[in-house]
Amino acid sequence: MGNLKVYVTTSDYYNHLVPGFAYLFNGYWSPNQEVIILCYTKPAYSLPDNFSMLSLGPSESFGNEGPEWTDRSEGIRSYPTPKWTDSLRPVFEHLTDEHFILLQIDYFLNRPAQLEKIEILRSFLDRTDVVKIDLTLDRARQSHDLYATHGEIQIIVSDQKAAYRSSLQAAIWRKDYFLSLLKPNRSPWAFELIGMEELKNDGKLILGIKQPHFQPVSYANVYTKGKVNWNEMHRIEESVLKDMFELGLIQDNWNGWA
Repeated sequence: MGNLKVYVTTSDYYNHLVPGFAYLFNGYWSPNQEVIILCYTKPAYSLPDNFSMLSLGPSESFGNEGPEWTDRSEGIRSYPTPKWTDSLRPVFEHLTDEHFILLQIDYFLNRPAQLEKIEILRSFLDRTDVVKIDLTLDRARQSHDLYATHGEIQIIVSDQKAAYRSSLQAAIWRKDYFLSLLKPNRSPWAFELIGMEELKNDGKLILGIKQPHFQPVSYANVYTKGKVNWNEMHRIEESVLKDMFELGLIQDNWNGWA
């Protein structure tokens, strides 16, 4: 198998995280791994050679023109990008690869990715009923069964009634399965919450790893509802954080939108 491409979704209100994400990704994953950032307005950043940015279209076409997680004039809570699924669908409809890795821009890697574990998990993609493979411990936190072992590694399968089979935590997706969840007019939160019910008892297999020390990808989820989650940020090694502050890749004033 060739390398799986890594796709990373962002929005106009998370674009300031792109340089820091790239810095940590290349340090903890690989500077040779192709990464495609899916954005709306392309920021004018100089990024590493393995990174490219693909604009999905004008932010206002997908409800991303107003600040996310704020109260609008009608008093209605504004959830991020209500047409997020509409913006992604053309990209993945035209994707020629059968499988890909999907991350979010506020997933700041905090430990070396265990690439050999990803390769072990990829071997199960030969089964047509395996449609998603979690690269975190997300599936281990919900109801599951033992699916296989590889040496000491316990590979689990998500229960058919488990919550958040639609989770957007880091994972390998089969294209057609991901497309089945890209229904019109859904934000990332609707993708997960509505999709969670749609994917129950569908007979498809979603795999993961049970043991924390074999977790393929570890990261700090550094933004929560439009604000920096500093507790998560401090899961990054102190010396690395210091370097990132000095390079301007993280800023103290990130207490709202940059």
